[in-house]
Amino acid sequence: MQEPEPHPRTPAEELTALHAAGDRAALVRAAAALHPADLGEVFASDEGELRALLLDVLPGRQVGATLAYIEPRYRNALLVGLAPARIAEVLSAVADDIATDVIQELPDEIADAALTAMPVALQRQVGRLIEYGPETAGGRMTGQRIAVGPERTVREVIDFLRSLRPNTEQPFYVYITDAANRLSGVLNLRWLITAPPDTPVGTLAATAAVSVTADTDQEEAARLLKRYNLLALPVVDGAGRLLGTVTADDLLDVLEDEATEDMYRMVGVDVDEDLRGVGRSVRHRLPWLAVNLGTATLAAAVVSLFEDTITRLALIAAFMPMVAGMGGNAGIQTVTVVVRSLALGRIAPRDAWGVLRHELAVGLIIGVAIGVPVGIAGWAIEGSPVLGLIVAAAMCANIANGMVTGVAVPLLLHRAGQDPAISAGIWMTTFTDVIGFLLLLGLATLFLDALL
Repeated sequence: MQEPEPHPRTPAEELTALHAAGDRAALVRAAAALHPADLGEVFASDEGELRALLLDVLPGRQVGATLAYIEPRYRNALLVGLAPARIAEVLSAVADDIATDVIQELPDEIADAALTAMPVALQRQVGRLIEYGPETAGGRMTGQRIAVGPERTVREVIDFLRSLRPNTEQPFYVYITDAANRLSGVLNLRWLITAPPDTPVGTLAATAAVSVTADTDQEEAARLLKRYNLLALPVVDGAGRLLGTVTADDLLDVLEDEATEDMYRMVGVDVDEDLRGVGRSVRHRLPWLAVNLGTATLAAAVVSLFEDTITRLALIAAFMPMVAGMGGNAGIQTVTVVVRSLALGRIAPRDAWGVLRHELAVGLIIGVAIGVPVGIAGWAIEGSPVLGLIVAAAMCANIANGMVTGVAVPLLLHRAGQDPAISAGIWMTTFTDVIGFLLLLGLATLFLDALL
């Protein structure tokens, strides 16, 4: 029988094998030939001698090229052990916005020393960008932009672009500014290269340029870029003067990071957890589970109030997890939709009543659709139509309760200035557990004589 072909080795496995063989020359050649994304994966996955060797022997520009492909939490670990002069050499080969991000991630003493060792021009660029908050459009922008006056001709602008030799891998526009550097229009390259050479670019530019101010939240900037299907977004100051641009790749990363952060927070997991350290995972997860234990204790206390009912009608206990669980599942669906809609700007607190009415209607319909079959099953098992009605009513009411709570809790947290992704889920499941048990056991107690 023919043996299966061996699975091709990853770049990290290939370099690890060369390092283990002691073939340093071949290791350096192989690393130098890798795409920056592949080399970045090697840096992120290896924390031992191989990474230290590569950081020592590879040119600073090649190490710098990998930084755009490495998650921030790994970049810090990658550079923090290097000498400040080496960090400065690496950062001199990257865009100013990435250099700024890295400087902000490093410990203060190392960051100051690295900044001092940088070329003066890059120092100034980073110094300007570092003034803006890391979660603003200004904190995400690059100071590199192409701006010309409206009187320049197409021929002059094309010659100007050739002299600049801009990075062709990055999408860019030509921005039209007046003598005071105020943004007045934007011109894409397609319009530029297809226009007659002697045409003033001011007559070609779109004057209603979509822009953001430097203090605009990065999520809002990302939404604007997505809404208008742009490749880059100009950033201006309060007077409309062009400061820089923020590109689509950076802002799409923002949306991905925010979605990941919301998803992690909803289940009490730290966004930096990477399954590499047992101690870190315990520190991040244990407090959240302790809070869950407290809410579970509250639900248990509610159940204890109906001890006599459960003793006399043991079958009712079989339906308790169903009623509570279905309400919780329905609520989690609603919480997820509401939290995400708040993050994307699709709904606001002013929409509360409309969203509540919608989810109440959905909850009642789904509650009936699920509660009736479960009630019929209860009737069939016990031979009691009263039990079937109680189970159906509790199921329907708790599913509706879960959906209404799934709207109310995130909106109330949002109005209070809290991030609803952090704790909405735990409060919602507490309500559905407590209310579900109260409904089922309360109705069973009320009609206990008819059930026995």
